[in-house]
Amino acid sequence: MRENTAELLAIHQYTVLSAANGTLGFSLARTKSPDVILCDMVMPGTDAYGFIEMVKGDPVVSKIPIVFFSAGTISPEHQRELISSASGFVKKPFSLEELLSKLEAALQGRSHAN
Repeated sequence: MRENTAELLAIHQYTVLSAANGTLGFSLARTKSPDVILCDMVMPGTDAYGFIEMVKGDPVVSKIPIVFFSAGTISPEHQRELISSASGFVKKPFSLEELLSKLEAALQGRSHAN
């Protein structure tokens, strides 16, 4: 799914960086400072909670908008808690239009915050 999503975003003129797990994704975000992070709530290496904790503790990455996505495999309470700390959420399976809309909204929110 990660590779397919990255390919679709690249086709739509996004520059995409991809990581195999949350820990690598966080390291990549620290070094490359992307405009937005698209992050699964359930991933290898760390879960969304661990990812958010890493983000909160980093002055650079904490300023990057995060759009989470999930198939609903975590409890609704935990999902709501994570969504409240993010710039957006997309439920799997999602359409390309839904994904692009959430990413654009997160990017617009970032540009308004700067």
